[in-house]
This record gives sequence, C-alpha cells and structure tokens, in this order.
Amino acid sequence: MEPSKFERAKVGAMMGGTVGLCIGLVIGGFSIIRNGPGSRGYVNTLAQTMLSSTATFAFFMAVGSVIRSEEALAIDYASLDQNRDKKSIWGGDMRFKTPPVVILQQQQQQHHQQRRE
Repeated sequence: MEPSKFERAKVGAMMGGTVGLCIGLVIGGFSIIRNGPGSRGYVNTLAQTMLSSTATFAFFMAVGSVIRSEEALAIDYASLDQNRDKKSIWGGDMRFKTPPVVILQQQQQQHHQQRRE
C-alpha cells in the first residue's frame, strides 16, 4: 500500500529537520566562533540558529515531499524496446517506434481510466 501524502510530508519534515539541525549546528557554531555569542550567550545563540534552520528545512522538505508524491508509473521497458532488431535509414539501430514520453503518457491515461472504473 502506498503511503498517504500526510505520511510522506511527515517523513520529509523529519529528514529536513535532521538536515536543518546539522546545518544549524555548523552555521551557528561558525557564527559564534567568528562573531562571538552576543548578548544571549553561547547556548541560546546556538539553539536559536539550530531551531530556525531546522524549521526552515523541515517545512521545505515536507512541501517538496508532497509535491513529489505523484504516483510514479513503472516504465514498461518491453514496450520501449519495440524495435530492437530494426535498422534506421541512417544505418544505426532504431530503438523506439514511439518516443518514451508518449508511451508514459499513454500508460498514465490508461491508469487514470482504470481508476475511474
């Protein structure tokens, strides 16, 4: 069973949060070493940098995961390789009778029609 969009967003947010936490640690640490901790102190400055980068990365990764959660249809390589033994007029192998993009569009249309039924 395919995961729901909410589950994909959750996984994307967790991955983004992990990356953001690490990046925040590196950038915050470098900022403290270079500019000093400021009026808030070492821990609060580092924590604010880590939390802000975590929230930013988590949000964008969650949105990106939902956007990319379109159902990916498997490419039918047998239909892509229809003309394996034929030669083109220029002497080379003729690989595709129809372009792969057209075959994928046809597969998607068939899939959507099957869903409607």
